[in-house]
Amino acid sequence: MNSLPIIFNSQPDAFIFYYNDEIITHEKFELDVIRVSENIASHKYAINLCADRYLFAVGFVACMLRKQISLMPASHAEKEIETLENDYADTQRFNDKLIKTLLKENIDTLKESSFPKELDSERLVAIIFTSGSTGKPKANLKYWGSLVDSAKRVALQLNFNKFSQHTLVATVPPQHMYGFEMTIIFPLVIGVCVHNSRPFFPEDIRHTLEKVQSPVVLVTTPIHLRACTQTELSWPNIDFALSATAPLSRQLAEDVERQLQTTVREIYGCSETGVIATRTTVKDSNWTLLSKYKFTKKNDGLCLVTPLSNEEIYLSDMIKQINEQQFQLIGRQSDLVKIAGKRGSLNDLKIKLGALDGVEDAVFFIPEENPDEKARLAALVVAPNLNIREITSFFKKQTDPAFMPRPLIIVEKLPYNESGKLPRKSLIDLFKKSRNTLKDSA
Repeated sequence: MNSLPIIFNSQPDAFIFYYNDEIITHEKFELDVIRVSENIASHKYAINLCADRYLFAVGFVACMLRKQISLMPASHAEKEIETLENDYADTQRFNDKLIKTLLKENIDTLKESSFPKELDSERLVAIIFTSGSTGKPKANLKYWGSLVDSAKRVALQLNFNKFSQHTLVATVPPQHMYGFEMTIIFPLVIGVCVHNSRPFFPEDIRHTLEKVQSPVVLVTTPIHLRACTQTELSWPNIDFALSATAPLSRQLAEDVERQLQTTVREIYGCSETGVIATRTTVKDSNWTLLSKYKFTKKNDGLCLVTPLSNEEIYLSDMIKQINEQQFQLIGRQSDLVKIAGKRGSLNDLKIKLGALDGVEDAVFFIPEENPDEKARLAALVVAPNLNIREITSFFKKQTDPAFMPRPLIIVEKLPYNESGKLPRKSLIDLFKKSRNTLKDSA
């Protein structure tokens, strides 16, 4: 049995989290984990709903000590949580209030057992669910050894030094694979210090960045970066901004680097694989695989093989290999549509429409669950200062008539979830509501 450390930096006075504007040391974190682990009920699974990143981490590691598997749903909607509880018997819920109560009630409790230094590398520690942007959320099993190995390879590629004391400020939730890897696993394995909050608005992000020690890394998404470029705020020093959940355009990356006076880097991955590649967007449009990761061809697509597993993981994205380590991301398999005998890319249509000044955001999709060649595209567009006639007049010149959206509806905003993705159900709900509103006003 191969064991690995739970916390790789053994220095008790090293920093690991900010919590309540105080810096938490490894010694304090370990004590809090012990207090919680000794007082939680015994169950096979725990649904970790903590919004506070520090309390999430305490609950997660406490579960590891108790051999409980953490379930991490993409949504906190009650219906989805209840579905999880039905699918996984013997489950308890964790939230901020519960963890705070356990820490407060046991504040004077002496540590009855020492913090275990190692964990079986083959231990299943978490099950992370996809966002459901293409259908029902899918369960992805995460083992301690693979999480540790991935974190080390990502850190090497992003040039973090061993036990780097960078501070990470993140706008993404810890339940999402991106947030989980970068803000929960990274402090345990790489030694970064992570702020417990999840700032949303640009001013909140700027204020949090100002409060932490340098060097600081902003862990975020294209949506938040775009919002930050639309302000006239004065930004503190940022070592670099890290983005994921959707590829950045070169233009947006350049805008971010100019206005925030920093470097923009991206990571690419998914819930099935975790991080698999990185790039510095302004310098190179190609992605570089993590060390010793490789692609294998299978049928019409590519599979990923990682150093710790011979299992081939099918990738839902269309990828063009440049060489063994570099590739270009073309789009998702589900991004391709066939209408009236013609093939097109939904993302390509979005890019073309986005070239119209005044279009802030857009999404193209087929409303029907089982589309055929007679199906039509629909589009939801965020363009507060344009009307439908102006948009369609521009778009007719950019694309084949078969790909003209019918209907094209202007909306106030798109229904992104906490991770910056567009779940299909939320998209369809907004589409139906907006279409009905148009009918009622006609």
